[in-house]
Amino acid sequence: MEPSFPLFRLPDNAIVHVLGNMYFDHLLNISFVSTKARTLVTSTLLEADLINIKVSRFIDIEVRFRNKTTMHLYFYYDGNDQNAAQPVDDPNRLSPVDITLPVVASLLFNYIPIHSSTPFNFIDWMNHIQTIFCFAKPPGVRFYHECERFDVQYLKEAIGNVDVLRVESEVTLIYSKEILKYFNTPNELFLERNPLEKVSETQKIFIQNFKMFEFDDVYSLDDLLMVNSEKVRFRHPISQKQFNRFVKLWINGSNQRQQYMLLAINKNDFVSGEVYLKGIKCMEMKEEAKKEIREKHRLMESVDMIKIKRKDGTIAVIGIKDSGDTLYVHFIVQH
Repeated sequence: MEPSFPLFRLPDNAIVHVLGNMYFDHLLNISFVSTKARTLVTSTLLEADLINIKVSRFIDIEVRFRNKTTMHLYFYYDGNDQNAAQPVDDPNRLSPVDITLPVVASLLFNYIPIHSSTPFNFIDWMNHIQTIFCFAKPPGVRFYHECERFDVQYLKEAIGNVDVLRVESEVTLIYSKEILKYFNTPNELFLERNPLEKVSETQKIFIQNFKMFEFDDVYSLDDLLMVNSEKVRFRHPISQKQFNRFVKLWINGSNQRQQYMLLAINKNDFVSGEVYLKGIKCMEMKEEAKKEIREKHRLMESVDMIKIKRKDGTIAVIGIKDSGDTLYVHFIVQH
């Protein structure tokens, strides 16, 4: 029985025109028809703007397109998974997954399975998605609770280098350490818990020159001084004296690559007075200059600011936001 619309009998340029007006999920299905179909789908130049991979008890690949639409593909997802009903502390709750074996993808919402014309394992799926949607950049990867069922080494082989790496606090320390071992060259790193036992291992992370580095665990002044990233966010509060010491060392030439830092100061030690800027020569700022910086860095109106100067003449702005028990500090270097 012939199809109602024999698409592939048209000239190639006409086929590409028709494909260019189809939804991305339809294009994905069509790309499996034949090698020619895959080539024609790729020729539509429907470019993915971003690919994010979320690894939990299943894998979710989110493909974002420039027209703001998104496609989610689920792998190893089973809503009827009996493991989900087992107690959290049951050691057999998470059965290991071999991603080198063929797997079927499902679309989000309707969970319609998508079958490749030849059996695809996860590595094949990654290559196919990146090819037909013209995505050559490294994807972003985020690890969540229960991701431990996937072998990190196999995931690295399938995904390759990543742009943004996020490791949630619910991930076990042992598995988090494996993630950092294999996904060791991200452009941006967000680490909620420190899985590294030795100070020297932690400092190896701090001295890497990430574009963005966020660290939510406890850190020391020495760690702070070793930071070599352009932008940094620390969630765990430090003392006034630690921040004061950092600023004085910055004035004398430390942390020269740093452009922006957000950190928190614990106000519990404010009983003895405010000392976080003690002994530091601060310069007042005009309201227009404060407004410009708030707009550029998307800061709230309640963030007040002062300026300091390094010995080499470099100016930094210190923005302060008082929030109950915590003082949030934006340290912004101006060039």
